[in-house]
Amino acid sequence: MVSVLFATLRNHGQVDKPVAYYGDSRGRLTTGSCEMEFRPVNGLKQLADSSPFYIPDRIRSLRKITEFPQEELWKRLDNAVARDNGNLVLYIHGYNISFQKACRRAATFQRELDLHGRLLLFSWPANGNLLTYTQDVADISWSVNYLENFLASLHLRYGAERVSLVGHSLGARGLVEALIHLGYGNTGGPLFNELVLIAPDIDSQVFLQRLAELQPQVQRITLYASANDKALKFSNEVHGAVRLGEGGERLTLAPGVETIDVSALESRSVSGHIYHQHDSSVIADIKQLIDEGKGAAGRSGLVRRSRQDGSYWVLQP
Repeated sequence: MVSVLFATLRNHGQVDKPVAYYGDSRGRLTTGSCEMEFRPVNGLKQLADSSPFYIPDRIRSLRKITEFPQEELWKRLDNAVARDNGNLVLYIHGYNISFQKACRRAATFQRELDLHGRLLLFSWPANGNLLTYTQDVADISWSVNYLENFLASLHLRYGAERVSLVGHSLGARGLVEALIHLGYGNTGGPLFNELVLIAPDIDSQVFLQRLAELQPQVQRITLYASANDKALKFSNEVHGAVRLGEGGERLTLAPGVETIDVSALESRSVSGHIYHQHDSSVIADIKQLIDEGKGAAGRSGLVRRSRQDGSYWVLQP
């Protein structure tokens, strides 16, 4: 069993059914925990490890959702930090994610990084529907103000050194906007430690325009991008602009941002968009970054490359 603490802006769904406790519409901020069970599937471990495609070797089931006041959330986070003497990680999911799927992904990420209760899921009201992308874009924009206030509470309670932020896909867009808003008038140094943007669905040119506002709010920015990301190729077609999470020839370089191109890795999922969930090389690199505080130059598995507009890092298979 893996327990994940969460804060969500989703509406209450079918309260009599634990796995449908939250829906896909906008609601008020509530907090609690979700319990995920990981059960191994006999005989699949060796096949899963050797397959070029992602084959789950465990059944992940959402068993229980418990809602409780924010005071209890802070208490449990305090206990987790005191027990492991580690940093907290706020994880924000992307588009096409129901609450159940958000819990599964957060639990998997927490488990793979050995965070032991130090991961906090922020679940905005994304629709669990592949065809409602534009609705999700509207919902992440609506969520920015609430996320900004929640980030302010995290900073006031734990300071800059103890909290790292991880945003995936469209969630990364909301996270960047919230950080920029939160930083208006901030002259006291960084508000958070690491900012990790995984496959961010952000207009790369807009990101470069806003980077000067974003950088003072965090100690370091790390960007993961891939040329094999079909979801971002779709977003590129929708918006008519390169996405920040695209790699290869479309890789975005920016001063002060450590860019990691993971295009050399085999795409083990159909979308090529969730490599932080099941690619061992990516997980190992993120673990060194978050747990050990190592920059790209000090992490194993990365090779430095240069272009006329700057340098970046290639993650080796």
